[in-house]
Amino acid sequence: MGPSEKTFNQVKSILGKLDRSIDQLRAQRTVPPTPAPVDAGRNQPAAVPAAPQPARPTSMYGRATPLR
Repeated sequence: MGPSEKTFNQVKSILGKLDRSIDQLRAQRTVPPTPAPVDAGRNQPAAVPAAPQPARPTSMYGRATPLR
C-alpha cells in the first residue's frame, strides 16, 4: 500500500520549502556584503579583497524535482 495523497502533498511541500531556503542561502552567499560606513576623521587601513571562492561542484544526481 502506497502513501496517501495527503502524505505525498506534505512531503512535496517540505521539499519545496527546502529548495527555496537553499536557494535563498546560496543567493546570500554570492552577494558581497555591503561595506560599513567609514568615519571621515579616521585613517582606515585599505580593505583586503576576499579570495575568490571556487565554484560549488554540481551533484551528479542534479536538483530535486517534484514527482507527478
